[in-house]
Amino acid sequence: MSNSDVRPWWWRGAPFILLPLVIIGGFLVAFGFLHPRITAALADSDQAVRTAAEDGSMGAAYTPGSLLLLAEAGEVHRGDVVVVDAGAWQRAGQLVSRVIGLGGDTVVCCDQQDRMTVNGISVHEEYLGPDLGAFPFSVNVPPNSVFLLGDNRGNAFDSRAFVDTPELAALPLTAIRGRVVAERVGDEDRSLPQSAAFVAAGLAEPRPPEAPPGPLTWAVTTGIGFGAAAVLIGVAMVVARGLRKRASGGPRAVASDAADSAS
Repeated sequence: MSNSDVRPWWWRGAPFILLPLVIIGGFLVAFGFLHPRITAALADSDQAVRTAAEDGSMGAAYTPGSLLLLAEAGEVHRGDVVVVDAGAWQRAGQLVSRVIGLGGDTVVCCDQQDRMTVNGISVHEEYLGPDLGAFPFSVNVPPNSVFLLGDNRGNAFDSRAFVDTPELAALPLTAIRGRVVAERVGDEDRSLPQSAAFVAAGLAEPRPPEAPPGPLTWAVTTGIGFGAAAVLIGVAMVVARGLRKRASGGPRAVASDAADSAS
C-alpha cells in the first residue's frame, strides 16, 4: 500500500463521527424550533405565571400579558415582587404584588410626603405611579406573614382592602408561589432586578444578580448555531468522501502482488 493511499484517522473514522454529529445537530436544531412550545409549557409550570393583558396593578414593573419567570421564594425580603395565591382574599387565581412588610413589622400610611413607613422608616419608592391612592392606616403584620401592595396604588387590589383585619390583610408566607425575577415578552427575557428602595432605607439586604430560570433566548440561539454547524459538517464529510472516491476511480485497487497471486 502506497503512502498516498493511507487515509488520516479522522477520515477512516468518519462514519463514527458523522452519525453523532447528525443526531446531536438535529436535536439542537429541533430544540430551537420547538422553543415556543417549551415556553408555552413553562407557562403552566411552577416556574412562571402569565399575567392578564388588562392587569395594571403593578404599573411599570412588568408588561401586562407577559410571562413572569419565578424563582423559589426562599427568604422573602421587603421590596420583593411575588406571586401569591389569593384564595385567602376570596379571589380566584393568583396575584402579583410587592412585599412591603414582614411578620412583626408596623406598616403605616403615610408620612408628610405620602411615603409608606415601615417600623417608623420612610421608604422612597421610585417605581410608583402618580396615583398613590393614599389613605391613612396602620397595620401590625402578624408573624410568618407578608403585607402586600401593588405599585399602581390607585388601581391595585392588595392588603389595604383588609387593613381593619390585620390577620386577613397579611397573607401567610405559604401563600407565596414564587418571587418574580424576570419577564418574557415574545422571545425576549428582561431581568427584573431587586428594588433599591428598601435597600436604601436599610430595610432589606441586597440580593446578588440572578439569572432567569427556564430556556433562555441565548441558549436557544446557541443550540441552533451548534446544531446547524454539526449538520453542515456532517454533510460536508459525506460530500468530500464521495468526491474522493470518484477521483480515485472507485474502490481502491488491491495490491499488485495480491492480484498476481490470485491469477
